[in-house]
Amino acid sequence: MHEAMAEGRSKLIADRIRAADSRLTAGHRICLVANELLGAKSVSLALVVDHAYSPVAATDNLGTLLDDEQFALGNGPTFDAQNSPAPIIVEDVHAHRAVARWPIFTKLSEKHGFLAAFAFPLRVGYAYLGVMTAYRARTGEPSAEQYADGLILASLATAELVRQEAGIAADPDALEPRLYEQSALQVAAGMVAEALNISIVAALARIRARAFADDQPVSQTARQIVARALVLEN
Repeated sequence: MHEAMAEGRSKLIADRIRAADSRLTAGHRICLVANELLGAKSVSLALVVDHAYSPVAATDNLGTLLDDEQFALGNGPTFDAQNSPAPIIVEDVHAHRAVARWPIFTKLSEKHGFLAAFAFPLRVGYAYLGVMTAYRARTGEPSAEQYADGLILASLATAELVRQEAGIAADPDALEPRLYEQSALQVAAGMVAEALNISIVAALARIRARAFADDQPVSQTARQIVARALVLEN
């Protein structure tokens, strides 16, 4: 997708998320919009740090249940996507290749009535933060537009998880995707994580603690780190 077109599509998707039920968390709204745009039966959003899994949001109990089972058993596309550089697309969970790779996941599909799954890794630079997964009731790959939308939604979900872990209050107006330029907070978290050899969540905790100690907004501390005016040390 051309960059200008992608940015326009990103804004449209962000607007749809903002227009969703304001009583729901941003994570839930992202899942609901993803469910519609990706033609899914259920969509889930999970935080995964150092192989520790925590459910964040889902359109319904099914998405959370399927994620829970995969991480408990260590088998499935969502489990594998936590360390994947690209989305894992399973167009048919009963295809020979899928059955051979994820036999337990295939049995889950028979029990819960889904036939395809698209798992999008949530990344900050080279560090992994979680997974967004769409489970579909029919076989088939996502269309080119759906795949692009999935990447946009994953970008929005990543930004939302970063804000949550940094302790920044939810703000619907903050749902502006940056597909080609990460926010200062995301960049700062990646820099700290790499420099200290810690997880993104641990890096965000360090940034949050430093901002509190300096009595300034987390975003300001992040900008100082990106500008290399501030270096966090062990």
